[in-house]
Amino acid sequence: MTRATSTVVDVAGFLLLVGAAVAVIVNGAAVEQASVEDPAAERAELLTTSTASVEYALVVPGSPPNWTANPTATHQRTAHGTLAELLAEAAMSRVSYEGHRLSKAGSGFEQAVATATRNRLHERGRRTAVRARWEPYRGAPLNATVRVGERPPPGADVDAATTTVASPAPAVGERARWAASQGGYTAVAAVVAGAVVDGLFPPQQTQLALDGDYPADRLMTRRYDRMAALTRGGQLSVESTPTNELNTRLTERLTGRFRRDMRSRFDSPEAAARAVDTGNVTIAVRTWEP
Repeated sequence: MTRATSTVVDVAGFLLLVGAAVAVIVNGAAVEQASVEDPAAERAELLTTSTASVEYALVVPGSPPNWTANPTATHQRTAHGTLAELLAEAAMSRVSYEGHRLSKAGSGFEQAVATATRNRLHERGRRTAVRARWEPYRGAPLNATVRVGERPPPGADVDAATTTVASPAPAVGERARWAASQGGYTAVAAVVAGAVVDGLFPPQQTQLALDGDYPADRLMTRRYDRMAALTRGGQLSVESTPTNELNTRLTERLTGRFRRDMRSRFDSPEAAARAVDTGNVTIAVRTWEP
């Protein structure tokens, strides 16, 4: 099975749950001025323009159903996109809540993307480290990060550049700023929580997965159960409850958690709203001579 991961949902992998094409938004200062004197910017530009295909196997918990003729084959996937898109998807595969991963289904994908990135960025006489990170707002308890390459050693002369890729969650910064003036921390938290749940559990695609065949149905059910457990939302009746109702319950739990976190982290609802960045995965590139 081969799919363009930047344009459609992989309902079995859930690596990047989007309904439209992923837009690569490049930091103009980082890329447009790339030159031989700016190796980090060159590396960032390469990530946004160089494409790759990676093969991987989904990590599916439990034993396959007895009627599955070839379960190994059902787990195999191929993903294609720019390295920046693939890194963003690998980051979203590692979404964590309070330090606990939501799913390990894409572990093989993450490893394959890391290998492809290292191979493409390899350069004699220079080291490169890449970090792709998604935070719904600065310091949020729910976030996602993937790293490729070692960290620069202390004292190294490091060049740095960044680029961004659209995340599966909608961009709601403007709505959050309006909400801050209308309903304070609670309103801002509700906007962010809704965007997060919409990104991680888009109702239409999620329902297709739940109604689909193995391993899609199992992985999505486990994803809901895991999110409910992490947010202490109680048991969800995934098989008998519409996805929009399931999402409402998750949004309510996240709203309360985000509200408490925002109150402790930001001096005002307006400051919390200014920190919202649900719509982007930021990819930071650092290079140095060993």
